[in-house]
Order: sequence, then structure tokens, then C-alpha cells
Amino acid sequence: MPNSLQRNNGLERDLEIIEAVAAGSPVPQRNGDLAAATNREKSQISRAVSRLIDNGLLLRQGAGVIVGPRLYAIARYTFEAQLVTAARGELHGLVHKLGETVHLTVLQGLEVVTIHSESPAHGFRALSWMGVTAPSYMTSSGRVLLSGLTNDQVERIYPLKKKIDGAPPLCLTKTGEQLIGVLNQIRKDGFAIVIEEYEPGLVGASVPIRDFSGSIVAAINVAAPKARFESNLTAAAKEMKKASERITDLLTHTK
Repeated sequence: MPNSLQRNNGLERDLEIIEAVAAGSPVPQRNGDLAAATNREKSQISRAVSRLIDNGLLLRQGAGVIVGPRLYAIARYTFEAQLVTAARGELHGLVHKLGETVHLTVLQGLEVVTIHSESPAHGFRALSWMGVTAPSYMTSSGRVLLSGLTNDQVERIYPLKKKIDGAPPLCLTKTGEQLIGVLNQIRKDGFAIVIEEYEPGLVGASVPIRDFSGSIVAAINVAAPKARFESNLTAAAKEMKKASERITDLLTHTK
């Protein structure tokens, strides 16, 4: 049982049901399970569960319910806000050291999306990246994020011998097999570099940010014109790696 406090108002009683469903995850919870966990009548649980399903907070699965998509969305927004708070200072420091715009990115399905950027005075395309998605398989930050998956997981998404639709001419990961080879190297190096694969004239480097369990949850990325920044990519990756480790430490100690 989530806690032994008396739940008097409707919101608290609904939260008690949600907590009981979450505690039983990933096993779907039946009304009888929830009635026992909350010490309430099944008829009361049934009405409350129907209301929570209607609002997207729970989701029907088989004969029971699991946590719904709306709660996952709330959790994601909360975690991304925590990420930005933890990373903002480090990104600002990287801008000072690298002289380029630095981005904080996460996976959104199979796309990579920028959730925060810090920019120097010249601000290379900083605003244009905010909220924009890009295919993960061809970008340095996307590849860093994909490197957190196992090769079996990657192969299920991108079959080894099948050509990846939409891969541009300079992309080095046109098949699942090529992508896995690149991801293996990223895991070994601890960073990813892309030279004109995503866009002609553009280069980038990225490093992973890990949570308290060691899982990759985000990436730090720098992208800039090739003529200005190509020779600095490896050094930039090393600086970003130091910053990412400090961000991980912040995330770990704010749990």
C-alpha cells in the first residue's frame, strides 16, 4: 500500500489509485487488486478508474489498468525540466570554452529533439534548433542516444541489410549494419562526431548524459560550420564529456 495516511478528498483518493497502479507496474492492476490496496469498495474503485481512464491518467490493458500516457507525458516534462536546470550552467561554461552554441538533446521516438540551447554572441542558428526534430541515425547526438540501446534493439529498428530510408549521400549509416558499427565505436570512444553527414558544410560532436543508473538519458551537442570548427571536434568532445559527468553527478544527487 502506497502509504497509510487517511485520504479524504477526491484528488487524494484518485492519487492513491494511481500510486497503487504504478506500484504494481508493469503488471496490469484489476479493480479487486486496487480495492485491496486502497481498502475501498470495488464499486468505488470502478467509478474512479473509469474517470482516470477517460482523462488519460490510466490505460486499460486486458482485464486491468496500467499507468496512462498523460502521466508519462507529465513525467517527461518534469524530467526534462530537471535536465535543463542541471545542465544550464555547464552548457554556459561550454559556450565560453568552445565559442559555439551548445545544445541539450533527448530522444523523441526515433528522432532527436533539442530541449535547450546556450549561445555565444554570434549565436549560430541557436533558435532554429529549439524543439526541432532530426533523424537520430544520422546526427551525432542521435547516435549517442541510440548507443544506449543494445545492438539487438537497434537491429529490430534498423535491420542489418536494409537501407535506411532518407539517408543523405554523405551519411555513413545507410543500413542497420553500418549504424551498429558506428554505435560500437561511440560506446568505445564515449563521444560521436559527424562531418557533413546531416547537412553539407555542418559538423557536430556529442557526448551522453547518464542518470544515476548509468542509462543514457540525454546528450550534449555542438554543431558549427565545417570551415570554422572541424579541427576542434575531438577537443570539444573531451570538454563536453567532463561537463556531462558533472551533470550526471547533479542529477544523481537531486534524486
